[in-house]
Amino acid sequence: MLISPVQYCFFNQKTYADGLTSENLPPVTIGNRQIGLYLKVNPPILTPAAAHNAFMQFRLFDSSNNQTIQYVTYKIVVTSGTTSSTEKPLLVDSFHSQIGLLTLHIDPMNGPITILAEHDPILKSWLADSSGNILIRGPIFLHGGLFHFHIEILTMDNAATSFAPQQSPKFDASLSLGDVFQNNWNYQNQRYNTTVVSYYDKLNSVNFQPTNKLFTWSMPFDYNLTRIKQQPMFVHEEMRLPKSWKGFGDSTQFNATVNGQRLLGRSLAIDPFSFPDAMVVHYLVNKDDILKLASNAAAQGSITKSTTTNLMNFTLSPPSATSPIATSSDLVSNTGGIHAAVSWSPNPIVPNTQSTLNISFYDPTGTAPLTNTNVKYNLIIYDKNNHVVITKQNLLAKNATDSEILYFPAKEIYHIVVAINELLKAGQTPDFTRNGVATGYVVVPEFPGFLNTSLIMALTIGTLLLIRCRKTIFSF
Repeated sequence: MLISPVQYCFFNQKTYADGLTSENLPPVTIGNRQIGLYLKVNPPILTPAAAHNAFMQFRLFDSSNNQTIQYVTYKIVVTSGTTSSTEKPLLVDSFHSQIGLLTLHIDPMNGPITILAEHDPILKSWLADSSGNILIRGPIFLHGGLFHFHIEILTMDNAATSFAPQQSPKFDASLSLGDVFQNNWNYQNQRYNTTVVSYYDKLNSVNFQPTNKLFTWSMPFDYNLTRIKQQPMFVHEEMRLPKSWKGFGDSTQFNATVNGQRLLGRSLAIDPFSFPDAMVVHYLVNKDDILKLASNAAAQGSITKSTTTNLMNFTLSPPSATSPIATSSDLVSNTGGIHAAVSWSPNPIVPNTQSTLNISFYDPTGTAPLTNTNVKYNLIIYDKNNHVVITKQNLLAKNATDSEILYFPAKEIYHIVVAINELLKAGQTPDFTRNGVATGYVVVPEFPGFLNTSLIMALTIGTLLLIRCRKTIFSF
């Protein structure tokens, strides 16, 4: 087999992402083609029970038609943390997949790395089987947290040709395996089981102060402003409280902060529906929020302009006084990729009367609906007992806007669920990377004044974990 430089590109190209459990990384130009890389890690939350199904998956594809590129050799470097990590890499090696799709199944255990595959001395790479699979045993994914992936493409289209080192396409991504902390806390001689989940990085110093019912915890975070500005970014934390915890787990309002800044509106989601015995509080911190946190930290001198790993600190406590639940006007998806503006006619909503839902889908930082984009979505509405009263499947929001006629059968508080399934632009393959679930409240009837408040915004329902490990549809 002859190895010769491939004259596809003429300069070093890198793309970046800082996402959740999967990413379609921005494409690079190779000749007259736009080549993208899909990367996925599993499980979405790393627990002992889920560790047996751990894997990382790579797919190089042509962005114009979503076709998987064959005969791909991937050089993969995996480290714990962000690109600034100084830790020894967890994995550094090259792997070749004839079909292009590469799945590295991980058997997490202490000890040296063992790769159960044939090694090609010419490609200097491990060879995947006919389905693109390789099994690796070793100290990879022993715990949850943020993992950085640096991928270089050594060959594509033909195993007999390779890129010159300075011309090989390069991709960087930081993906997460959720980290979980569970504990029974003592409060007024009662034990309450709580769960904290970090979908971004490893949890640190989870603590509870009984005197003021205050939870605190932290996770590592790199506040380098250059890094944050370059990459898409979303931080999702979750606290599950037993509903039997009177004055806390049965609350519908909470005081939640990140680095001392209170979370309001779409950044805080209260979910009483996902679990019959637990109230779930979601911290949904998007890139704009993170930029503000990083700027505040820089102004206070707690970090330098150089790449510095620090902590993101969280608190949660019940409010001093409750507030009425209001109809949600802004819904954010659990992945942070989409938010939806919602309005109703008539206002207020009247039971057993025709109501019109007007919905527009936005980028998280946008002030206008998604441009030239059609959004496929499902709509489900539950009553207070979590029974489905309205369901509409396979809806299409043309140019990211839609209207639907609905009837609410009674006076009560309803739970609205908007599941984003697909984004479509003319001449492009469907975009599944921003799929997610956005939820909120609909109060029937409601004083009109409440409609302009955002006391309770987006909820995240029990499909959160399923959506986080959502399937990406491949065309082979």
